[in-house]
Amino acid sequence: MSQGDILPGPRLRHAAIITVIGYVMSFGVPFASFSILPKLFVADDAAKTSQNILAHQGLFVAVIFAFLVNFIGDVVAAWGLYLLLRPVNASISMFVAWLRVVYAGVGIAAVLNLVTAHRLLTRPAALAALGQVQRDAQVHVAVGTFTSQFAFSLIVFGAYLVLLGWLVYRSGYIPRWLGIVLAIAGAGWIVMEAGRYLLPGVDLGFLFVTSFGELVLLVWLIGWGTRLREPAADRATSLAA
Repeated sequence: MSQGDILPGPRLRHAAIITVIGYVMSFGVPFASFSILPKLFVADDAAKTSQNILAHQGLFVAVIFAFLVNFIGDVVAAWGLYLLLRPVNASISMFVAWLRVVYAGVGIAAVLNLVTAHRLLTRPAALAALGQVQRDAQVHVAVGTFTSQFAFSLIVFGAYLVLLGWLVYRSGYIPRWLGIVLAIAGAGWIVMEAGRYLLPGVDLGFLFVTSFGELVLLVWLIGWGTRLREPAADRATSLAA
């Protein structure tokens, strides 16, 4: 095969499609985070938490796999966005993609706490070894640890969004306002989640409204991103005209 026969890399519209697939894989997380887990986890009652999970084991397993699929989707989205923004700056685009992969790795590590809680509740040996009170306490700690670790990982995710927004703003083929929206979303996640540690007495929950930046990106990718033309091709067309 000659050099001229080498197949080109994925086009921008293909990168947009890959990114959309990654984002679609996260659709189960809002339901798991805001609907299922709050009903199962009782902050001040370990015994009740265990009872809830045992009574709804299927829902708890659904939560585990919803988050697992979500973080795998994050890796897919990181790949797609790297390809989409590689023409802006390949090195920085790669770094930003790895930052999202790091976030996904931390997230999967947090999910292992839910796996531990499931094991403690479904293996009779755990009850025999620990006793019900101690087992329930460990389950309660494991689920709470997942919540805290996942929230902490969002600080990394926020930094990722800020840098992603910068790349989008510089791209020239994606609207600049979308880069600003992503940067605001990233800053919101950083302040909101880091504030738990740095400003423990301040309620920053109102910043949650900024978290919808990626949803705006997803809508744009579906409506316009899948029809993107290559920057080089656009320049060639302009010169020919």
